[in-house]
Amino acid sequence: IDIGGNNPIKNPFVIPGLKKVQVESQLNPNYSFDNFVEGDCNRLSRSAGYAVAQKPGGNAFNPLLLYGGVGLGKTHLLHAIAHEIKNNYKDVDVLYQPADRFVNEFIHAIRFDKIHQFQAKYKEIDLLLIDDVQCISNKEQTQEAFFHIFNSLYDAHKQIVFSSDSYPANIHGVAERLRSRMASGLVVDVQVPTIETKIAILKRKADIQNEELPDEVATFIAASVNSNIRELEGAFIRVNAFA
Repeated sequence: IDIGGNNPIKNPFVIPGLKKVQVESQLNPNYSFDNFVEGDCNRLSRSAGYAVAQKPGGNAFNPLLLYGGVGLGKTHLLHAIAHEIKNNYKDVDVLYQPADRFVNEFIHAIRFDKIHQFQAKYKEIDLLLIDDVQCISNKEQTQEAFFHIFNSLYDAHKQIVFSSDSYPANIHGVAERLRSRMASGLVVDVQVPTIETKIAILKRKADIQNEELPDEVATFIAASVNSNIRELEGAFIRVNAFA
């Protein structure tokens, strides 16, 4: 695979003679590393994600688990990792899947007697990204199915990335052996951004939307929102609408 240089990057997941099944990645094109604003709050998580994207499956960061509060950029990073890997390795099968959608798909497979197809689909994926993995709490059958999928992918050196709202040991209602698997690679927290990072995020969003955002307005919005990035962006949209 040639991505523009003289030295093509080989797909780390290719098994000779095995026909790949194409999977719809479910990726948001706006969530990339280029659009991700880095600060002290997320520098380690961003660096870990980028490292995974350069050498998926073949590093000590497998699995990678990003945890933190709502709206701090975990989903953005998952999509960015997937986009970077797809840019580097053109023929990999990548799937971003919110955990609640994974649960619903599993229930559908049980209902229509398609468990075999369900398991086969996931075991052929090269990069699996599960968002909000805490949503499988207290769902024993789903956890059992996911445990076997995890083992299959991990043993095949496929890359697995999770996001969660808390550290694995603090996710209640999840089997100990599954929590242990989640924490077996690299676990990184994503923290609340500083005011400087929030201003940078607002400026980046204004640039993307071709909107003018004076420094004093950006500082006022950043100082007024103390929760998360999602609400910060919502505040910018409201101010812009009023303007």
